[in-house]
Amino acid sequence: MKLLLYLSMILLLGACTSEGKNEKWQSQRADIVNVKDYVEAIDIEDILIGSLAKPYICGKYLIIADYKSVDKLVHIFDKQTFKYLLSFGNIGQGPEEITVLGTIAWNEIKQDLYVTDHGQRRILSYNLDSLLNDPLYSPSIKLNFKDAIFPNDYYYINDTLSYGSFVELMTSSFKQTSGKWNMKTGETELIDYVHPADDKKRVAFAVSTKHNTLVECNRRYDLISLYNLNGELQCNVYGPNWDEKGDEKAHFKDVTICDDKIVASYIGEDWNNNNGARMLQIFSITGDYLKTLNIDRKINYFCYDEDDKRIIMNLDSEYQFAYIDMKKYFNN
Repeated sequence: MKLLLYLSMILLLGACTSEGKNEKWQSQRADIVNVKDYVEAIDIEDILIGSLAKPYICGKYLIIADYKSVDKLVHIFDKQTFKYLLSFGNIGQGPEEITVLGTIAWNEIKQDLYVTDHGQRRILSYNLDSLLNDPLYSPSIKLNFKDAIFPNDYYYINDTLSYGSFVELMTSSFKQTSGKWNMKTGETELIDYVHPADDKKRVAFAVSTKHNTLVECNRRYDLISLYNLNGELQCNVYGPNWDEKGDEKAHFKDVTICDDKIVASYIGEDWNNNNGARMLQIFSITGDYLKTLNIDRKINYFCYDEDDKRIIMNLDSEYQFAYIDMKKYFNN
């Protein structure tokens, strides 16, 4: 009986509590697997895509947002075969053009793609079936946002509920945090928590409605903060490079939730002079460290294809786009 009580106490101390009082300290993340030779190149044919691009999985499509484009800004591929289908989105300030490309979101029910234009402060809506079948198709305006707070990245559920990372412009800087967003009313319910050591919150964001979890990976500290979908802090996870005074290093670059795992790209080098994120750190959905995959290439952005259990990456290497099969790394 005493043994059972002792084990129960250990489990409670190791878990994240809903009161946000618990913390996880990870003194090392040393289970590193070199997977460089298991990274598979994606042939994008002769499609010219700039050096900085972000992949998204939207239904049966792989969508690539091209932030360094000299022509079209968004490219569509078949996500299974990687066959090229279409490019769209001209650069400009016209009614159907995109001035400054932002994030992309997906309406599964309507098969609509939402493309944020930060330059014209609006979201354009493209129905993919119409776009792929009508060369004269024109997008509609989903939303104009004039407020000082706008989505930097978001996950669309319906018109009254999205979860995202939001930016509030200040006089000479900006604030960033995550939370809920109602597109119809413009109302936001933002997380007001900022770690006491962090006076300038900068985070990468991911969310899972299935697991009632919202993740913020800090760019300036070796810190992961986990919340429930009501924005209540569940746990702070501190890595081996944690320094409450700040270490002037770049830490997390990007993050996504893959089934019941959190996968984050990590740098851990000087803020102004580093080789970029070359590692993928894998955690349980509650923040326990599992292992690190050494991609050994600079990872700009990545996404997860849940159907095929693979991570698709935009790389700064001999491969511009590549994927890695995650089944054995998630199961072991």
